[in-house]
Amino acid sequence: MSASPTGIRTADGALELRREFTQSPSRIWRYLADSQCLALWYGPWHGDPERGAVDVVLLLEDGSPTERVEILRCDPRMHLLQVQLGTGPTAWSLELAVQSCGEGSSLVFRMPGLDPQLAGSVGPGWDYYLDRLAAVVNGADADSVDFEADYYPALSEHYEELFGH
Repeated sequence: MSASPTGIRTADGALELRREFTQSPSRIWRYLADSQCLALWYGPWHGDPERGAVDVVLLLEDGSPTERVEILRCDPRMHLLQVQLGTGPTAWSLELAVQSCGEGSSLVFRMPGLDPQLAGSVGPGWDYYLDRLAAVVNGADADSVDFEADYYPALSEHYEELFGH
């Protein structure tokens, strides 16, 4: 498989990526909000989301570290999720929205405030994770998506140019 960069830089400077699915928004939402489904492509979470934060195990990162995720907004009816990944000045804001699109749905992933110095690695990383999500949703093996072979550094230049680095 050879990956292509899909991210754009929006007018407000956010990194935005989209994925289209034949499944309903509620089915795609499960892969974002349900720990067991999230584990299939990203990593499981544990804790009590009602308290406003969970801990996510980053299964594919070296050592499978746990990252604190603050839930800023979660609206299952509207399929909207805003989170802060990590803590302190290096935390990332992420916005995910699943919308109806024809017979299926569209996932819009936004990362406002991306440090241009990080765009060459962060952009390929999110393309990779969202392609893993697409693989799982479509019944394929997420492990068939290969970060080092197809995403990084192969897609880095696209994101470095987008963010002027």
